[in-house]
Amino acid sequence: MLRPDNGENMRANSSSSNGRKWRGAIKDAFLIASLWAAIAVFQATYEFAILASYNASPGMRTYLILLQSSVPAVFIAGLLAGFLVLPLVNSWLRAHAYGSALLMSLLSILALFFLTSLLGTFIYNSLRLKVSIFDPAILPSVIEYLTGMENLKNFLFWLFVATITIITLQINDKYGPGVLWAFIMGRYFHPRTEGRIFLFLDIRSSTAIAEKLEEVQYFEFVKDFFQDVTPAILATKGEIYQYVGDEIVVSWPMDRGLRNNNCIHAFFQALRSIQEKAPHYQQKYGVAPSFKVGLHCGTVVSGEIGVIKRDIAYSGDVLNTAARIQSKCNELGVDILLSETLLQQLHLAGSGFREQAIGEVELRGKAEAVRLYTVEAE
Repeated sequence: MLRPDNGENMRANSSSSNGRKWRGAIKDAFLIASLWAAIAVFQATYEFAILASYNASPGMRTYLILLQSSVPAVFIAGLLAGFLVLPLVNSWLRAHAYGSALLMSLLSILALFFLTSLLGTFIYNSLRLKVSIFDPAILPSVIEYLTGMENLKNFLFWLFVATITIITLQINDKYGPGVLWAFIMGRYFHPRTEGRIFLFLDIRSSTAIAEKLEEVQYFEFVKDFFQDVTPAILATKGEIYQYVGDEIVVSWPMDRGLRNNNCIHAFFQALRSIQEKAPHYQQKYGVAPSFKVGLHCGTVVSGEIGVIKRDIAYSGDVLNTAARIQSKCNELGVDILLSETLLQQLHLAGSGFREQAIGEVELRGKAEAVRLYTVEAE
């Protein structure tokens, strides 16, 4: 079995993981903020053009003041949404029934919109009246806007924008980073060959656990397990390809999976998450899960499949080999196994991990033995 990380390595790996997580959160928040700011420019320009077409133009000065007040306010709202509100909404949608999750999401968006409107109208009237933002003279105009139909119209518009943002994030969450854009661009409309890394993750002793627990309780057990390992997969840019019973199939494009040894970090981050939550599982189910993984890489054929429910499918010997490698973990007494083909492309030196040769192993359905390795924290 793998030796557990010592305290120093646990802290180092956790720090590295948190660093990647924060960088990803900052990138996502700035992307959302920039897109929302661009939408604010579009909204202001569109309304100005509509008024101008009816010979009711408020004038270029009013238009510029509107941009100066709305764009910064919306950009700040986008940052708050990216860092706080939308991650909360995503976690609610994962952990609660959709009805209650949507209600909480609506209330959160309403609170964020109110703060944005308050900030934006204070800035707007301060610039319009050429007074300080703290001058009491702007209060009547602020109250008039907040209680008027103009504010309601803007709320409905930004509620639509926020809803589309949430839906987009949910679809991206379902298919994995970058897959939604690939769908939109038609990347997989025609079958194509590409290099990919596959990780098969399976709960150990699942049959014995299923026999111990009631059917509904076991379902909740597997559901909790999937929920607890998913952040590690997403943090390392993995794409969840399939859920098969109590098994998860994860995939990376070659460059993304090799970068920073993401495919290896996915295992150790998931392992750390399950170890930290072991007391919760013991209290709730009377047993804590453990798991094993097998990794392999190579060329697959990928493409969209299905009519009513379209999805991306992969075919090739890589998947079968990765599954067979994972099936050898019990026999060889390890939690992670990977092929020499994959190991040769990783850069483990100085990464905090080291490989340990297992030797050549015969895999079911393979004519030739495959050289396998395990990986442990240094």
